Amino acid sequence: MAGQERSVETNASPQAVWRVWSDTSTWPEWNPDVQSITLDGPFAAGTSGTMKTKQGTRQVQLTEVVPGRSFRLETTVIPLTRFAFECRVAAGPAGNTIISQGIRVGGPLGGLVGGMMSRQIADTFPRLLQGLARKAEAGEGRS
Repeated sequence: MAGQERSVETNASPQAVWRVWSDTSTWPEWNPDVQSITLDGPFAAGTSGTMKTKQGTRQVQLTEVVPGRSFRLETTVIPLTRFAFECRVAAGPAGNTIISQGIRVGGPLGGLVGGMMSRQIADTFPRLLQGLARKAEAGEGRS
């Protein structure tokens, strides 16, 4: 399963970033690709829902959640593939916070599709992560 990851730094605390990231109602405010997301339960492993993006509406599932630190959201974008978005927040050096998002593409066609699309998709992550950082900074009065 090939993967790509991108990261940004912010002055917001890891807790502020997590509050925004784990509140999916805020996603359309800072993620330019997300029009809406609805989860059928709490922000916890096993919860599924629907996310509407510019590319279409997809069923999504949180397959792993470590509160305050990381989560993995999985979806099928192309038949015979499984896209896993791995998202992490951690305290960085010098008191900053590092926000990371990666993509891994699995499934029978995962190697082929991931090889063709992973880098292109990951290259969109810095923009949305910067939006997340700005939202978290504003929530702490650090914008």
